[in-house]
Amino acid sequence: MRKTAVLLMVLIIGSFMFLPGDGLSFNPQDMQKLNTTNKCNNCDLSKANLAGIDLYGANLAGANLSGANLKGTIFGDADLNGANLQGATADKETNFSGAKLSNTIWMDGKKCKAGSIGKCK
Repeated sequence: MRKTAVLLMVLIIGSFMFLPGDGLSFNPQDMQKLNTTNKCNNCDLSKANLAGIDLYGANLAGANLSGANLKGTIFGDADLNGANLQGATADKETNFSGAKLSNTIWMDGKKCKAGSIGKCK
């Protein structure tokens, strides 16, 4: 009986190793905060689907947006100072016009210079 219970536990725990992805993703409470206040500095929005969302003027300073889907997202005049965008996906419709990008880790992993606005320099 005990061997069966141990074997069952090993199988259950081992099955989690084969789930798609690495299991790490955004904090749903942080997503709710962003949706209701347009402010979410230092939030975990990693791997979130923000495609096509208008985040004009949002405060996302220090937010973790790594691996997020940013296709068509509008970040005009948003505060992304020190945010992590590494591995995020964007397209030609993604708008960073006027966004504050000082010390932001860009999608390709490079760090934007202080004073970067609208594009990572």
